[in-house]
Amino acid sequence: MTTIHAIGENDKTLQTLGSSHNEPYIVLVKGAVDELLTRCKSVTINGNTLPLTNEILASIKAANSDMASQALRVLATAYKSINKIPDEVSSESIESELCFIGLVGMIDPPRVEVKDAVRLCVEAGIKPVMITGDHIDTASAIAKQLEILDENRLAITGSDLNKISQEQLEQDVHKYAVFARVSPEHKVRIVKAWKKKGKIVAMTGDGVN
Repeated sequence: MTTIHAIGENDKTLQTLGSSHNEPYIVLVKGAVDELLTRCKSVTINGNTLPLTNEILASIKAANSDMASQALRVLATAYKSINKIPDEVSSESIESELCFIGLVGMIDPPRVEVKDAVRLCVEAGIKPVMITGDHIDTASAIAKQLEILDENRLAITGSDLNKISQEQLEQDVHKYAVFARVSPEHKVRIVKAWKKKGKIVAMTGDGVN
């Protein structure tokens, strides 16, 4: 998500971010860490703008993994200053050549009754599977809390699913308890793979955590 702001005389925070450029507008961006980092060329550290080196990049990714492993949903934040608003506002024109600011971690815990609901499903012969847009570390941490993920089953990302043929997924889908960073197309593939095994599949919607 991106917003564009005119820097006013009383906007002290925006003035601080844009002070090294003197442009009248500032672009503020938030999004998934892995995706946003690919659009960043620099980083702000202690008020100084520095090149985004491989070493700094590694430290950001390590911090992201550490936060996600604590079941936090993590967003990256970035900005850049611009002289004017482009005639055609697009991702290519606005969400590029960004300066990384930092990470924000938010807790979105499962409702207290979910663990019991999962246990009831297992006792009834239902195999719960988590399919989510969250980072794989966040999803795995929550799935372990709910006893959906254990040492006998795996977690996989949507990007890794893209490398697997549908035939291979149909063979191996039972090995996975967590599917993270997935798209709607991945959900269709997962359901089809389970049905190919002769299973009846039901899916809940968003907002049931």
